[in-house]
This record gives sequence, structure tokens and C-alpha cells, in this order.
Amino acid sequence: MKKAVTSFTLDYILTAVAFILIGILFLADPDTSGKIVCYILGGILCAIGVVHMLSYFATPVQMPEYNLNLVRAILFIGIGVFVLAKPDKVMAVLPIVMGIAVLFDSIVKLQNAIDLLRLHQKSWLYTLVVAVVLGVLGGVMVGKPSIGYQFIGIVFVLNGIVDIGALLLLRSRLKTVAEEL
Repeated sequence: MKKAVTSFTLDYILTAVAFILIGILFLADPDTSGKIVCYILGGILCAIGVVHMLSYFATPVQMPEYNLNLVRAILFIGIGVFVLAKPDKVMAVLPIVMGIAVLFDSIVKLQNAIDLLRLHQKSWLYTLVVAVVLGVLGGVMVGKPSIGYQFIGIVFVLNGIVDIGALLLLRSRLKTVAEEL
């Protein structure tokens, strides 16, 4: 279980850093950042597809454990190629997709707040307020996609910083949980 806590911490840090880096990119160069994000996203999707394809062909066929890695591979590669070939079309919906990412992350924060409340931790209210504020900002991004990439950049940087702060608050609790297991 100690491994799960370490994995959670690493995932949380990577997500926070990704939010901050994407936010800084949008703040530094709002005019070309959308295309850069599309190229990075398209490349990542293609790479994920290749990994699924390799996994499909490396795994022996077993009927009880039917796997859809080939389907996933084709889907990821197809979407990745589309994103790389048509970044302008993707950029039209990019603010909405990024707003959905912030909304999803705020829902995770909402669950964290409820979990902290159930654990009788004092920081639950702080986490709840942050979840609501980021949820509203994500909703603005979805509802008004023309808001601009600089606004998205600010929201992403804020979200990443808040995630790192939350992890620091949870660090002592995570150590206790890891030691108990």
C-alpha cells in the first residue's frame, strides 16, 4: 500500500506541474500556444496508441481476459493524427476541453474536501473553497470559450499551485497512512 501512496503523490505532482507548465505556455505566448499544445497532445496520443499496440501484440491471446488494446491503439493514433493534421479545428474546442479538465479536477478537489471532513482534518474547508472557485473558473472556460488563452493560463497556473499546496497539506497525512499500512 506504501507503493499506492507513492504513486498517488507522483501522479498528483505530475498533474500539478503539467497544469503549471501549460498555464505558463499560454501566458508567455497566447497566440501560438494553442498550436503548440495541439502538437504536444497529438504526439502524446500517438505515443499512447503505439504503446497500446505494442502491448496488444506482446500479450498472448486469452479468451477469458479479452483485451481491447488494439482498438485503443487505433483510436488513440487516429485521434492523435487528427489533432496533428488539423490543429486549427482542435484549437476551436481547446478552451472547452481545458475547461472540462479544470472542472474534472475541481470535482476531485471536492471529493478531497469531503474526505478531509470525514477524517476530521482542519483543511477541509480550504479545499472546499478552492474546489468551488476552480469549478466556477472551469465553468467560465466551458461556457465562454472565447475568454482567451491568457485567462486559461492564469487558471491553469493557479490550479497547479493549489494542487502542490494541497499535496503539502496532505503530506503528513499520507505519511501516516503509509506507515499504518
